[in-house]
Amino acid sequence: TLAGFSIVLRPTIPLSQKICFVFSGQGPQWWAMGRQLYESEPVFNKWINLIDAEMTKINNDEWRLLEELIEKKNEQESRINDTNIAQPTLFAIQVALAALLVSWNIYPSSIISHSAGDQAAAFVAGRLSLEEAVRVVYHRSRLQNRNTRQGGRMLAVSMSEEEVKEKLLQGIEHLVSVAVVNSPRSVTLSGDEKTIDELQQILTKFYPNVFKARLRIENAFHSHQMDRFDIEKEMLSSLKDIEGLPLVDPQHIFHAKCAQASLYSSVVGGRLSDETPVDARYWWSNVRQCVRFYDAITSIINDGNVSVFLELSPHPVLATSIQECYQSINQPPTILPTLKRKENEQITLLTSLAQLTTSSHVWEQYFHTRNVLPTKENEQHFDDFPLYSFHLVPCWYESKDAVIKRLANCIPIHPLLGVRQLTGQTSATWKSLININLPKYAYLKDHKIQDNILFPAVAYLELATAACYQLLSPTTDDKQPTIIFEQVKFIKALMLTEHELTEIFTQIIMPMRE
Repeated sequence: TLAGFSIVLRPTIPLSQKICFVFSGQGPQWWAMGRQLYESEPVFNKWINLIDAEMTKINNDEWRLLEELIEKKNEQESRINDTNIAQPTLFAIQVALAALLVSWNIYPSSIISHSAGDQAAAFVAGRLSLEEAVRVVYHRSRLQNRNTRQGGRMLAVSMSEEEVKEKLLQGIEHLVSVAVVNSPRSVTLSGDEKTIDELQQILTKFYPNVFKARLRIENAFHSHQMDRFDIEKEMLSSLKDIEGLPLVDPQHIFHAKCAQASLYSSVVGGRLSDETPVDARYWWSNVRQCVRFYDAITSIINDGNVSVFLELSPHPVLATSIQECYQSINQPPTILPTLKRKENEQITLLTSLAQLTTSSHVWEQYFHTRNVLPTKENEQHFDDFPLYSFHLVPCWYESKDAVIKRLANCIPIHPLLGVRQLTGQTSATWKSLININLPKYAYLKDHKIQDNILFPAVAYLELATAACYQLLSPTTDDKQPTIIFEQVKFIKALMLTEHELTEIFTQIIMPMRE
């Protein structure tokens, strides 16, 4: 085994399944995103450098993409959350991820995007050349940035679009807009900060069970505030020569197979025909109009074009919305991330790849591209590799204590408690993996509070009880000893999700008072 890796049996999907690349909008970016892949994956590195070079040409050296994305030493130095930095760096990460997947023979049959993700989607789908796409990213982000910290905010609300308009926005439509419709019960409001504050208070007082959250973005995207600061005029002028129709010159197309994918737009709320240009007027609509992600996903459902969604993003943010859109469908799709914030990037990507397919067509290509490129902190390990071939002779030594522990551990595995960990632990410890998609854990889905699946309190008690029974000897008449819990405290809720495994460790501190 290697440190950081665990082997878990999961169902895999044949590559014949239809894959949709999902390009998320602004929000999931963070200061160190993509750095591990930049160091270890030549294809990813190549595309980040290409986009950096194109961005430097157009922004007159105002700032360097490579500096903001790779060279900042800590979060305090980073400007990654400024709109004019966030959107170009997000575009670079998404395109580099798409290029990496394509290099492993993973191609989309469909492409869908969300707000700022439209730019990477249009490039990968063969609607824009790299030069055009970078120009769109540069002007869109710099113009939207003019409205940053100008009295605008955004508020996510777990209501339908109809409910929000009826219960919250009547008479104030000129102050606050429905900016995003992500699913049947997920919208985002955008507009004047004072009115957003008042709406948040109204929701807290009159609809306490409705989830709501202020977005960290200090701007009011997709609202009337975008009509200020000559944003429309300059955008139409800066992008006036972009045709936005399917490219013909293969030298300008990202990849021929990706260009054949069906492109679904959250601007039009459906499939984008080859006759509809992603020109200057389209990009202004992308900035000003409501993001119709729910409608675009509904169009995919109706077309029956997708069974796997692969989110190309520094962190998965659209999985829940996609699940909610599919709730009325008997066969929900598989939704996989490519990266997760602050988690090992290669392991995250490889885990999704393993869940995606067992196709030799993909894995042969994957292993063909495995050049050993150590990360900086692990270089010394590669310097110490032996220079002779390994002697493939099986050797197995087990001490007397190890034998006793192994044989003593022949206890039926409890479905929640899992397996006793006998090495590297100072106290009795068990580990289990909970997958609520499996039949034996499906009952946990019924324990919901405000649409969140929570690990039940009684399950915590069951973990503790089962662990104690394994530790305590039976009484003289072979009955289980009586266990009494006192002063039980639940410090923090444990949320379960359908798209991630949950790892649970149970630890019992001995001695226990009889």
